[in-house]
Amino acid sequence: MMAAERDWYGRDWKILRSQLVKLCLLHCHSLLHGVQKGRPLPVSSFMEKITQDINNRITLDKVGLWQHCLPLLIRRKWLEKELEKDRQVLCGEKKSKGKEVTPHQALARKLNLFFEMNRRQNLAEELGVSSNRIKTWERLDRISRKISQTSPGNRCRDEHFNLLASHVKQYHGHDKNLPRKAKTVKGYFYRFSNECLDNIEDRDSTMDKLSLHKAKDLLQGVGMAELGKCLQEMPAIALEIIDVSFGLGISPIHYLSIEDYLHNNRLTLDHFRKQQDQAMAQLRDCLELRLVARQGEHAL
Repeated sequence: MMAAERDWYGRDWKILRSQLVKLCLLHCHSLLHGVQKGRPLPVSSFMEKITQDINNRITLDKVGLWQHCLPLLIRRKWLEKELEKDRQVLCGEKKSKGKEVTPHQALARKLNLFFEMNRRQNLAEELGVSSNRIKTWERLDRISRKISQTSPGNRCRDEHFNLLASHVKQYHGHDKNLPRKAKTVKGYFYRFSNECLDNIEDRDSTMDKLSLHKAKDLLQGVGMAELGKCLQEMPAIALEIIDVSFGLGISPIHYLSIEDYLHNNRLTLDHFRKQQDQAMAQLRDCLELRLVARQGEHAL
């Protein structure tokens, strides 16, 4: 399998995490020795050894696993804090569920949590969402795939969203983090599922054609300098509407299309169009003022 075909932070995550933890345990002697002696934890030197080992492995890696490990070594203060908190466990002085836990086993558990936390946080920052939303989506996706085993078919359809919402209500009613409404479930799928995102035909939709028509009408005779200054002065929500309407790529959160924006923000098309008209009016007023000012300068 080619490296590009691997989903190291998704489908193949457990393989990557297992290999990374095994590598860390090869370099943990000094760290565990410091724990047992009550000394300050050498987390930085521990991580530097791991980083160096990974860099050495990258050149020989044909599947692309090790290069995806480096971004998981950040936020080291969290790991240091967790290790300090559980020194007794790392010394083998505590039992878990009545069973003895070796220092290596205890460290492996901490590393698993550490890499999982970093993976979710990295994905969240890439997508412009919270790590909790990533966690909720991954749980929802697992439940969805389990349901699909008995009810196969395209998961990006309203029937599946309704079925999934009903399943959550019935079997996970105590979990307040999971969505219970089909509309909210649909929003998660159109924000995070590649299957559903592939169904969105950006430039062929009526919504996008409408936006392109409005853009042509609005921007006639306008220079990029005026447009840039007006965009900088716009309120955050209005700027986001303009961004998603014209695909400018200037908003902190990237949406693939207007439909993606509607699903993620739980908006109807009518409500979006009202917000779009308001944002366009604000932008038009600003542009007109700047054009008038520019014409006045030329007249002098």
